[in-house]
Amino acid sequence: MYKGEVIHFIGGLTEYIGQLEMSEHLNGKGWYRLNDPCVLVHEKKGEEVRTRISRLGGPKRVYRRFVDIFIPDAYPMEIRVLDKKNELYNVYFEAVNQVVPDRIVLPNLSLVDRPN
Repeated sequence: MYKGEVIHFIGGLTEYIGQLEMSEHLNGKGWYRLNDPCVLVHEKKGEEVRTRISRLGGPKRVYRRFVDIFIPDAYPMEIRVLDKKNELYNVYFEAVNQVVPDRIVLPNLSLVDRPN
């Protein structure tokens, strides 16, 4: 039912968004695998609430392209399917497909103008 859909897990300390893999999980009941996972962070500034999205992968994307989530039966968790016409759906794919720089070049003191 959810295969290939972008799913938003709401509840707990961290909100995840990603493509749900519907095969039976190796760890058993209550475990879910999200492919190309991202984390949602909500910031409130005055009356405005901003939502930021960040792909899980670490520096140089050292982690695999999935995350396993365990949800106990007694734990309230909301699972929403993102609409393909929604802005969050487009932002999710921008975050997943974002090119990560291989290196960051910082100028050394010889390249910086210093007052005489």
